[in-house]
This record gives sequence, C-alpha cells and structure tokens, in this order.
Amino acid sequence: MDQVRSLSTEAWRGPPCCSGAGACVRRASRGQRQGCGATCLCSESSGCCCPVLGDERDRVQKKTFTKWVNKHLIKAQRHISDLYEDLRDGHNLISLLEVLSGDSLPREKGRMRFHKLQNVQIALDYLRHRQVKLVNIRNDDIADGNPKLTLGLIWTIILHFQISDIQVSGQSED
Repeated sequence: MDQVRSLSTEAWRGPPCCSGAGACVRRASRGQRQGCGATCLCSESSGCCCPVLGDERDRVQKKTFTKWVNKHLIKAQRHISDLYEDLRDGHNLISLLEVLSGDSLPREKGRMRFHKLQNVQIALDYLRHRQVKLVNIRNDDIADGNPKLTLGLIWTIILHFQISDIQVSGQSED
C-alpha cells in the first residue's frame, strides 16, 4: 500500500490492473490505483506485463487436467504424475482416447522418437476423424512436452468428450 498514483490516459500504460512493473494494483478511489506489491492478478491472457499470473494459471490447469486424465486412465490401469512428460510417448494419450471413446486404437510399441511421434499422430488423427478441431497442435509439440499446447490439447479433449456429453444428455427429445 505504498504508493498511490493518479491515472490519466497519458500516464497509464498497460493492462487495467498492472502498474507496468509486475505489481498488482487495485482501485483505491476515483481515478487512483494503489499498489499492494502482490503478484499481478490481471485476467489479460496476452500482453500482460506480469508473467507470474500465466505461470500460476498453467500450474493450476496442469494439476486439474492431470486429475481429470487420471480419473479416466484408471479404467485402463494407467496413471500419470506429470501431464507434460507422461503424454509425450503417446501411449497414455491413446489409452485416454480409448477409454473416453470406447474404440480401440493402434499404437507403436517402440521407444524411439519416431514411435512417440507416430503414437501422438495416431491420437491427433483420431481426434480429427471425430471432428475435433485442433488448432496449431502438432505431434512434435506434444512429443516435446510443450506445456501450452499439451494443456490446449487436453482442454480440447475435455470439451469434446465431457462437455458435449453433458449437452447431449441435457437435451430433451421431441
């Protein structure tokens, strides 16, 4: 609560809650913001001057998505501890899709990078076959453990298999 700064359109640069230095600010009174020095809590996903929020959001999503994946993988006697690492070879990803869809998918049994890429590609091709829209997600992104794209892939799977089931079962038949 150290500094209070008057905000004018010329002086204020950055997202509505950022001071521009990575500190959270909150509205103190008319036209002023008071810095509390805490981590920025702005909801701006892009262009935010504070990367800490994105890291925290990714950590929470990773933990939540890992629990969701494990809830389904238990049916295939599988478990993951690190979402980014444990989906890299494609085996857990294929198992997840098999559990969610009830279909059986082929898989490569080797441990070389080629086999991992092929397994992830099998999963991505299956999702495309089911009309799941995958934007900028490639097999090498998942095989390399790219955090943002791995989270995006799991969210897309959740939307397709979980949310669409809720919508379908919630509709009344005429």
